[in-house]
Amino acid sequence: MKRIILLIALVIASGCKSQTNVIDIVTRCNNPNYDDTNGSVYLKDISNIMNPYVGTWKWTSGNREMVLTLIKQTKYHYNSGIDNFYKDRLVGYYVYKENGAIVVNTSADNLMEDYGLNVNLTIDCGGIVGSPFFKDTFRGISYMVSLEMLSPTQMKFKGRMGEGTYPRPRNGTINYLSGTTFPLNMIFTKQ
Repeated sequence: MKRIILLIALVIASGCKSQTNVIDIVTRCNNPNYDDTNGSVYLKDISNIMNPYVGTWKWTSGNREMVLTLIKQTKYHYNSGIDNFYKDRLVGYYVYKENGAIVVNTSADNLMEDYGLNVNLTIDCGGIVGSPFFKDTFRGISYMVSLEMLSPTQMKFKGRMGEGTYPRPRNGTINYLSGTTFPLNMIFTKQ
């Protein structure tokens, strides 16, 4: 009988340790249970704010074209350095063309990386979808980006240089190229 009680106690105790604090990603800033270091927090898109952005989007202007594909990953486990938490996140890739020739293609990116993605968007506490990262891989520059749904089939992409925006070395050589590969203000149409 003692073994049965001990076994039940162990099962209950181990179940308590694996519990997850589910927090709406939009309200995390005001939540006292938000701790991104102990592995017990899941920042969930309870409000489904990411869903309208998921899919393939296209922008064209003259001889230029950009196709942006956004994917929602649910309960992605960040576990790097001191970060240890779960989060719904919006990641993706893009293909940019001029005169039909591919200038940038990030579709081979490993979207399971914790950091260093070329397209990695998040939701701030006010519900705005955008930064932390959108990289112009041709120029080696990272931009701050915000996305705004104009309608169910149109999305505004607005990028800007700002804090955290910096040129990155390519192939061991630092090349500072002025300008951007693609426009920082675009209206995408859902495909």
